[in-house]
Amino acid sequence: MHDYNEYPTISGIYPLTNEWTITLPSTFQSKIEDEDLVIWKSGLTIWCSVWDIDPVETQQDAITWVVEEQAEKAFDVHQTEKDGLIFYRYRLFEETNDYSVASVYCFVFSHSSYIQLGIYVDDEADYAQAIEICESMTFINMAVLH
Repeated sequence: MHDYNEYPTISGIYPLTNEWTITLPSTFQSKIEDEDLVIWKSGLTIWCSVWDIDPVETQQDAITWVVEEQAEKAFDVHQTEKDGLIFYRYRLFEETNDYSVASVYCFVFSHSSYIQLGIYVDDEADYAQAIEICESMTFINMAVLH
């Protein structure tokens, strides 16, 4: 159980890096754990990782690698493009959720980096909110090109 008083409270448009923002639909707590940003509230936890894309690689090279490495039991796979970004996500039943509610893995690719979100929900009713968070990712430094 987390002591909510010892962690920063965040909400709204929140900068993950100098290039990426996420929009949180309500108040969350945050901390750094194992070099990743962890954002949570009761019933929903988000693990955020940022990865660079090698200058000789493209967005498509990066997404191809993610697709090849995804879990075999992934389902509800979805890919879209918006504002020059590629959004890719899938769901997966995991032990961490007692196999009762599938987690959401979301990847958002720019030309120079990508964000990986692992979103764990305790109730299927929170799935729509997890998707809303995935789709809220914004890349704010489009002027930096390889």
